[in-house]
Amino acid sequence: MKKIKTSPWVGKIPKYVPGRSKDEIAKAYGVKNPIKMASNENPLGPSPKALEAMLKFREKANLYPDPMSEELRQAASSAFKCEIERIIAGNGSDEILDLICRAYLEPGDEVIIPQITFSYYEIASLACGANVVITPMRGFSIDTDAIRKNLSERTKIVFIANPNNPTGLYIGKEDLLALIRDIPPSALIVIDEAYAAFARAEDFLSAMTLIADDPRIIVINTLSKSHGLAGLRVGFGFARESTLDPMCRVKPPFNVNILAQKAGAAALYDAKFLKDTLKHTWNALDYLYSEFER
Repeated sequence: MKKIKTSPWVGKIPKYVPGRSKDEIAKAYGVKNPIKMASNENPLGPSPKALEAMLKFREKANLYPDPMSEELRQAASSAFKCEIERIIAGNGSDEILDLICRAYLEPGDEVIIPQITFSYYEIASLACGANVVITPMRGFSIDTDAIRKNLSERTKIVFIANPNNPTGLYIGKEDLLALIRDIPPSALIVIDEAYAAFARAEDFLSAMTLIADDPRIIVINTLSKSHGLAGLRVGFGFARESTLDPMCRVKPPFNVNILAQKAGAAALYDAKFLKDTLKHTWNALDYLYSEFER
């Protein structure tokens, strides 16, 4: 019997390696109650309002969810100060990346990805048959000059995590704006702001302020970190309507489950939880810096 052939590029895709769970760590090292720091899970747990919403709607799990996640997108519109028509919701930001690649990439297209960054950019790109161009870093910072040097007429997407995952460093406002100006009009600029809520630097610029005037820009965000919903998988893409339309066409019809939609919306209205998360994180970070310095 002949073996069923896969797409020729599937064998090139590296497997995603997640951080191990606390139970796996405890078993592997023979310890009780390990403190897991590898995945940046919110130490305060989920938003209390999200928990209330899940309890309230758990008995409706037999019903199909809203295919367009209207309530969730409305909450995101309020939280991120963006028109609802410019928001697409996903099963985590990973799915948003998949939708971008499925909607825009053809086999042979080039994507540019910094050397040390979120590994799923490469996986999602290779899954669509794209050629991945890896650019070197400047220390632990994304080297914008290296990105410029690798731009070509074949460049279809440039992926930028700002702040960068896993290095935590960011591209400053002027450097980011200059890079965006230099990227050709035929290329998408995907800016992943999963950690933007935690940025404190005065020269940090959220690309949310740019999408209204630039159809090339897609901003990604998630409720996994700042709102403690990593297990529910709630992510967003923000862009001009014309840019989102191809993604909506390839989106699965019920991609965000009903509990994730309700809990995500509730979490986005929980301003106190977000404030507490940021205060806890920044205080702990300052303590870590001071102790290392000492």
